[in-house]
Amino acid sequence: MGNFTTKNSRHLHEETESVSNSISNRRRTNSSTKQIYNSCTMCLCSFGIQEERIPLECINIKCARLYCTQCVNCVQTHNGNNKRFRCMYCLLEYPAHKIPTENQILIKQLWTSMIVKYGIRYTSHLLSKTLNQNNMIDLWCDIECRRRHLVNLISTLERFSRWTQIHHIMNETHIMADKLLDIAMRLQEDPIANIHTLQNEYQEIISTSDHNNNNNNNDDMIGSHYIRICERLLADISDAEFYRAFTNTHAKMIEWNCALASSDQFQPQVSDLFTAIETDLQEQCSHHRHGIVRAKIGIIGYTCVGKSTILNRLLSIEDLAMDTSSPVRSIKSTYYQLQFDRKEPLPSPHNQSKTTAVTLVDIQGHDKDTLTVDSQLLPGNYLDEIRKADCDIYILVFDEKLRYEQHGWISFIEETLKRQCILVRSKVDIEFLAKYRERSGLFYGSSTPAQRACYTPTILEQLRFDNEMESHQVFLTAADYMPASSDAAILLNDQSFDMTILFDELGRLAADARNRRIHTLAMRAAARVINICFRRGYVLNVFNYKIGAGLAAIIPFGDQLPRYLARDHIRQAFGITKDFRQYLLQFRLSIDEGYLQTSTLENCVTATMMKTKVKKGSLGAAVGGAFMAGAPFSDDILRAAAPTAVALTGGARIALTASTAIVGVVISAVVCAWSAVNSGKHIFSYVNRLCDDLILVSNPLITTLIDINSRKYDQTHSNQ
Repeated sequence: MGNFTTKNSRHLHEETESVSNSISNRRRTNSSTKQIYNSCTMCLCSFGIQEERIPLECINIKCARLYCTQCVNCVQTHNGNNKRFRCMYCLLEYPAHKIPTENQILIKQLWTSMIVKYGIRYTSHLLSKTLNQNNMIDLWCDIECRRRHLVNLISTLERFSRWTQIHHIMNETHIMADKLLDIAMRLQEDPIANIHTLQNEYQEIISTSDHNNNNNNNDDMIGSHYIRICERLLADISDAEFYRAFTNTHAKMIEWNCALASSDQFQPQVSDLFTAIETDLQEQCSHHRHGIVRAKIGIIGYTCVGKSTILNRLLSIEDLAMDTSSPVRSIKSTYYQLQFDRKEPLPSPHNQSKTTAVTLVDIQGHDKDTLTVDSQLLPGNYLDEIRKADCDIYILVFDEKLRYEQHGWISFIEETLKRQCILVRSKVDIEFLAKYRERSGLFYGSSTPAQRACYTPTILEQLRFDNEMESHQVFLTAADYMPASSDAAILLNDQSFDMTILFDELGRLAADARNRRIHTLAMRAAARVINICFRRGYVLNVFNYKIGAGLAAIIPFGDQLPRYLARDHIRQAFGITKDFRQYLLQFRLSIDEGYLQTSTLENCVTATMMKTKVKKGSLGAAVGGAFMAGAPFSDDILRAAAPTAVALTGGARIALTASTAIVGVVISAVVCAWSAVNSGKHIFSYVNRLCDDLILVSNPLITTLIDINSRKYDQTHSNQ
């Protein structure tokens, strides 16, 4: 396993300006109405159509901040039945039995984006038209494609069944998949007699649920039930990655959350958290758990360029009829990222005994007629789909000369996400056969082996020259499972083009990619626990057991703060003791100078000079929406945290920390959910800044621990 460092984080100032200037997450109903934000004011995670992610709006029209349902429920749970809801932004105390109300405008926009994402318009077209013998195959393909998607989600989530509880959603998914299989089989058996009945059954299966969610009109929309199931499963899969890879850390989070609801004592301790993370990282390198965290390789590109075909070849799939294969058809066949574990790990080309388990991700294709908005991460933008796929290596598949926006994808992957991007030119067999006929005057299938040996090297050289790029190697492939002609079938039997070289390159990159994935997941685990148990947990503990009804009396702030807001008391409550500082000192950690928000940990790390000096006050702490309560574990928060940048004033700006740039952790100087809007001050300012520092320090600590464990693993492996 190779080493990696945080040296790429030196571009903080430039990246901070780029992120702040390029990301615009605000939605407007029209130019004269208020702004509508895409993320929860409290936890900064993105809204969605799932029950816990529905956007709720503060009833104070001057505030109108948006909360997710999960955060409102969390506050209500800790408040109990005797306390009224209080907006944590404007501090309005609600009337009895009142909570923020659903924002129907944003909910409608979310459903509109889901219709586009899941290709519902095309399905609606198939259900409304009169089909005949010639075009009924389109309906069958649509049904089978959606069934295959469900099967993939089921198998992916079942991999985590040992670590997480399987909810009733799994039963619903199995039932829907079985019903879709039954329709597909009946459609093949007697299509003419059953076509209208099957159209109606198909619509009813994907559109109607026994669980009427929130009584929205969206329940009657075609595909609403299918969309809800898929979104629920995707969120569960994302969260389950945390449970599976960091069992000890997750157990601590559950323990502390339970204690928050039952005890007036603040129980989370940072030493216990870091010890749990260290234990989890050690287990990642143990032999019996080495395959749990896999390197993720994502396939991107335009629709119908052969992405799914390349993925199936990388999976060594021989039969496309197998449910373990990614669906392939002549129109869009992928509606969201599908994950497929490769059975055989990829060997390193330099050491065949050193292998890395990988997961391949089929990312939905981008429509050539829909331009990607440069440098923006708006919902529906292809850059956002690339980011949310959360892969360690990306393969860009293309079948013609790269367009300008595809170069933008490459830059986004390599410069913003800090990931590898491999270029694969697909369908080269078509050009090869055309050039062969031009040069030889013969069809490939009718030529002799000697003639093929004569012309093939020259044609391959020409193809490489035609697809050459100065900055990247381009791998030539022709992985079609259904050759267009007998000539193509013979060619593909004779010539694999660059598939073998592509496998070697992926094997070479996979080991380091797995290390980076462990690092990313560990950072997310640390930030999630710190944000849920320390940041939000301490605030709720003070609200419930310390301040109580006297909250309004201390705002605006007086000269004397209560004891529980004093810095010494907060450090003591968090467990930042002499022993904890000694624990950090043994690792000789380094952090870029000027990023710590408090002096608490200054003596525990070494500050290093940056090329670009940034004002200390302009930095925030690591508050990642992906790591906040209820946020999908794999959802980086470049988009989720953007509303805070426009909602806050003064120092409350979004920034990308130097030490966490490589893993995409976005930081903010103040959490808007607990800000006093008029004064710009914050009764828990020190709590927020201290939590920021803990996440900041956890980055080099995790890097060091992974390097130590990797060296031990490599040494043990080489001695076997």
